[in-house]
Amino acid sequence: MKRLLSLRPLLLLGFVMLYTAAAAQNWKLKTETDGMKVYYRSTDAGHEIKLVTNLSTRLSALAALFNNVPDYPRWGYKVQNSRLLQRVSPTEFYFYQEFDFPWPLTDRDVVMHTQIIQDPTTRVITLYSNAQPDYMAENPNLVRVKKAQVRWTFTPAGNNLVQAEYWLRSDPGGLLPDWTVSMAADTGPVQTVQNIRKLLTEDQYRNAQLPYIRD
Repeated sequence: MKRLLSLRPLLLLGFVMLYTAAAAQNWKLKTETDGMKVYYRSTDAGHEIKLVTNLSTRLSALAALFNNVPDYPRWGYKVQNSRLLQRVSPTEFYFYQEFDFPWPLTDRDVVMHTQIIQDPTTRVITLYSNAQPDYMAENPNLVRVKKAQVRWTFTPAGNNLVQAEYWLRSDPGGLLPDWTVSMAADTGPVQTVQNIRKLLTEDQYRNAQLPYIRD
């Protein structure tokens, strides 16, 4: 009996490892273009998108870009309005966004809580954003996105290169046709990163110096 009990942690660990490996294999490559690979999968928790690519930039430039909430419509796919709601610290804030959905679908909005964390040793930056649907009253003319998780990971790769990984899990709310989901997975991440690349060449980002980010 004691030996059986002692094996339980190992069995549990094995189950977790198998589950994790199986989940990782469920990713489907949707698009490979312009140095970007976009993956998609559907889970019980919602739709998931993952993008991996390299960016020619500095870590401070990326942190400055994500901290500039009013600029989000310039690079975010289908973002038509974005505003800061609450600044907790230089690396933590709440913001509001509206998304332009194709007719005849109703436009969406979302409130997100974002944290920017840098590992002091590896210098890797991880940006976490989670939906906060009850932060403010809903707009009757929009559909509130109540489930959304976003993670950006920026890893310095030397020679002014940063390895970037974007992960999104969301439930946009309401019934959506398959073509809408496919368009968001195929087009959205690619256009977003293409826009980010352009903005990172602007002086306000290219020359950014942030006391809380180590390049």
